Amino acid sequence: MKKDCIGIDAGGTLSKIVYATEAEYGYKVFPTGNIQEINKWISQHFSDPHVQITGGKAGFFTEMLDFQTKKVNEFVATCVGVKWLLEQEQMLAKTGKRFMVANVGTGTSIHYVDGDSYERIGGSGIGGGTLLGLTYLLTGEDDFKKILELSKKGNGKSLNITVGDIYSHETPPISGDLTASNFGNVSRMKHNHLPKEDFIAAVVRMIGETITTMSVQAADRLHTDSIVYIGSTFSGNNTLKEIIKGYTELRGKNAYFLEHGEYSGAIGALMNRSSQD
Repeated sequence: MKKDCIGIDAGGTLSKIVYATEAEYGYKVFPTGNIQEINKWISQHFSDPHVQITGGKAGFFTEMLDFQTKKVNEFVATCVGVKWLLEQEQMLAKTGKRFMVANVGTGTSIHYVDGDSYERIGGSGIGGGTLLGLTYLLTGEDDFKKILELSKKGNGKSLNITVGDIYSHETPPISGDLTASNFGNVSRMKHNHLPKEDFIAAVVRMIGETITTMSVQAADRLHTDSIVYIGSTFSGNNTLKEIIKGYTELRGKNAYFLEHGEYSGAIGALMNRSSQD
């Protein structure tokens, strides 16, 4: 059915599209570089649409799309979309009105939500782009789906040094399961032929632990125990989800994942239009 308004989150790697149907939202994703394919898809499915765009490539899309467009603040759109998804999944009672949002795309952006107030706290260059780049450098693999499959078969802890390894002859002052050094077990690397699955799993673990550490520290500073993790990097990536969930809980916080969390920005952009109608 033809619809007149869609929301797009134009990210550095992927562009997420959300559009309204009669009963629910529909979801679509394209590589950001495929602008001609995106134009064609919109033309085939929508009649004279108004396009609400957010994300790092919003300016590029505004110039290249063949439709009326309006840019929406990325951080506001993301947080509005997250709140809507939490309401739809009846999770706001668990998170409370004050929570952190860690948006893991090509890199990572961390936000604080307090009711209807949103604030970007910080971010990092560690994210999905890191997974692709380091995996390619270490193993030569560059297909995202294959990388995810290989990561499930590897032992990401085998290349690391834990706190327990350092305090080998006494009780450590903090949990011995915490990682003291990612990729720090050089001796094992020198004396063993390790499969590429282990290297990929170690990269996933490093990314997960780094993102969790930043998010937990931000949550501590702002006195909340709830962290909502979203972003395209989690799509099909159960290994990363499990690492982040376990590490978040180990640090005394609660981790939440949303079914369509990677579309939060596009949902918020679409809702920006809907709120004006």
